[in-house]
Order: sequence, then C-alpha cells, then structure tokens
Amino acid sequence: MELDYKFYFKNECRPLASLSLHEVAGFACPSGFVLPLEKPDAYALYYVIEGKGCYTLSGTDFTVKEGDLFAMYPGVSVRCRADKKEPWELGGVSFDGADARLLLNAAGFVPKSPVRHLDDYSQENVMRFIEGIYVFRDQNLFGTIQSTAILYAFMSLLVKTASWDQTAMPPGWTGAVHFQKALHFINDNYSHPITVDDIAAHVALSRSRLYRVFMQQVFMSPQQYLMEYRMREGQRLLERREGSVKEIAQAVGMEDPLRFSKMFKQYTGKTPTNFMKGLINENKK
Repeated sequence: MELDYKFYFKNECRPLASLSLHEVAGFACPSGFVLPLEKPDAYALYYVIEGKGCYTLSGTDFTVKEGDLFAMYPGVSVRCRADKKEPWELGGVSFDGADARLLLNAAGFVPKSPVRHLDDYSQENVMRFIEGIYVFRDQNLFGTIQSTAILYAFMSLLVKTASWDQTAMPPGWTGAVHFQKALHFINDNYSHPITVDDIAAHVALSRSRLYRVFMQQVFMSPQQYLMEYRMREGQRLLERREGSVKEIAQAVGMEDPLRFSKMFKQYTGKTPTNFMKGLINENKK
C-alpha cells in the first residue's frame, strides 16, 4: 500500500529562526494505512479533508474525521491510522522555530487536547493556506519568505478562531501595559533565577491577575511563558555552541542542569546533547 500524493514539498532552505517550514503535502491514504511516522522531528498540523481515522499521541487515541485538524509535537510518539471503511485524505504542514510552540498554544492545541474541529469558515480556507504554502515553495530565501508568510497567515486564522475558556478581565481593562512591562522584565532578567512571584511584584499585580493577563495576551500562563522563553534562549546558545549544558542552563537562569535538560527535551523533543549532535550531523551534510 502506498500514499496517493496530490502534492509534496520538503524544504531544505531554513534560514528563519522564528518559524521554519519543513514539509507540506496533500495525500489520500489506502484503507487501514498507518502513516510512517513514529516520533516527528518537527511540529505539524494535519487536516482531515474527507474520511476518518485514528490519531494516537503519547498512547492516547483520538478519533478524527472530516473537518478536524490535529497537531503533532517533535520527539513525541504518534500513530496515524486511516479508517478501513472510510480512509482519510489529509493535508498537512510541518514546521519548527522559536515561535512554533507559542503559535500552537495560541491556536488552541496542547498535547492533552491536540485535536480541533474547525468551524465552517476555517474549513473553507484551511486547504487554501496549505496549498498556497506549496504553490510558493522554493529552495531559496524568496520562496522561504513567501511560504513562511502564508504559514503565518494560516496560524493567524487558527488563533483568531480558537475558543478559550478565560476568566473575564475587569471591565475596561486589557492589561496590555502590565503585559508589556512583564515582558521587559523577563527579557532583562531571565538569566537570573526569577519566579512568577518576582514578575507579579514587578508589575504590581497579584499572581492570579497576572495569570489572567498572560492568558488573554498569549494564551499561556506566566510560568509557561517564562520557561519557554528560557528554552528558546537555551536553544539559541546551543546553536552557537556558547558553553557546556551546565553553563547554558545557568545562562538562562536555571541552576540545575538536569532540570534544564528535562525541560529542554519537553520543549524541543530532544535532550541538549542530542540537539547538539543533530546540529553537528546537519553541518556535515
């Protein structure tokens, strides 16, 4: 059994750090076909154009059908099996980058709940974005910018249509000023062992109100934002080979290198050591 590809492109030009396209494809699956994916090396979103199947993430099964969009995470075990009676046709895009996880969070995807059923408006447009990424493909900087721009537009649609059960903010108060002040504080102090209490004290808010501000602005808690900020900086330092794992952990405000390694693997799907080995192997090509 083989996949019936409608289109496929693998991007080898990846100069952008914030969001980087890996692959884009559209294909139909034979009855009962299992995709040759076990632990993806990048984030991905797959849209069920028609039919249905079973998506398994970290041992948890999700039944997905036409109109559903499901997310994958690097280094996390997956299994995708087409239904025997109504095998699915899929459109998908995989990507990586410093902002990839934040965008997925904002679009309403988390590992415990990686499936969204799209509204009618999104269903009408999702394949236009995926096919548009393919149309503007090219192995050069111009093509990379074009396809990444469409990928950003696709993510913006998902963020706009995401539903969130958020605690209402006080009337007439958006928290934007407090949020920006918190971001500046994190940017200036992430290399020190600051905590959420330190951030809340700096912006003169309670922890609960600071939490509501962050959920409103970036759809994640202050703790998660701080940790992911540190992991992005740690990834950047590893890419530049600016020290040992212990030194880099300390450089991003984490005194315990083992905890840094654990969180880095949770964020990227790889330990710092394996991440470095991957960079070395990539440079040898």
